[in-house]
Amino acid sequence: MTERNDLDDTNGALFYEGTFLRSAFCYVLAFVKGKNLKTTIILLYAVFALTFWKYVPPTPKLADPETGRCVLTIDGQTLVKPLDGSSSVAPLLFLWNARKIWSAFFIMGVVPACVVKFVFHERLADYGLFLKSPKRIATSCLFFLPLFLITGWASGYVKGFYNVYPFNSLAGLSWPCLLVHTALYFFLYYLSWEFMFRGFIQLGLTQTLGAAPAVMIQVVLSTMLHYGHPITETLGCIAGGILWGYLVFRTKSIWSGWAQHALLGIALDWSLVLHAC
Repeated sequence: MTERNDLDDTNGALFYEGTFLRSAFCYVLAFVKGKNLKTTIILLYAVFALTFWKYVPPTPKLADPETGRCVLTIDGQTLVKPLDGSSSVAPLLFLWNARKIWSAFFIMGVVPACVVKFVFHERLADYGLFLKSPKRIATSCLFFLPLFLITGWASGYVKGFYNVYPFNSLAGLSWPCLLVHTALYFFLYYLSWEFMFRGFIQLGLTQTLGAAPAVMIQVVLSTMLHYGHPITETLGCIAGGILWGYLVFRTKSIWSGWAQHALLGIALDWSLVLHAC
């Protein structure tokens, strides 16, 4: 007597008959045959890479999320006064405290780009990295950037954000530290984030699954990374993911979403640092 198992792939229902080992082999084979291989690589890398990044240890808090009062200390003794420049920090310690940022650069930027070039043998231009529609990018930025600037700054009044941001709490030591943090945040973190979700995942899966499923998959994954953050940010991530996913198709690149997302996050960090006391 044979077993009958129903498995779904992109071509419809497949019915495998035979022993357990045979059906298990066919099950695994379904993930790697034809165009399923690319989908499997993208999603398998995403689930492992994003899980690893989520568990990169956070830095000490800049301020108390209940009161907004600065709680950051140097050597566990000297209480920091935000942006007064009275405390200094070694560059390596500053870099170590920025580990959520530079780890995102490698996990969400460098490695996916290498997969595109050396595994898929495709052009990075097809994953949103090249400037193709400057007029549409400029128009969308002019329309949305003021909204995200205001939203980010206003969110700095919500003290619960101190549980998460800034990723590098040493950004609050001085103005030079804040400016360096801003540059790293803009170029390493947000560019890599947008490439990972709106480029590697969304545009990569669009080629195999279609536009709508690809957008919703990147929205689900990016939203899940915000679990544990204030609920306003997590819910906003759903709307932002859908909007920036649309703008990728509209502008044929990730640049518009990158500028808007980065301004939102940087405005939030500046607001948090300036409001810490």
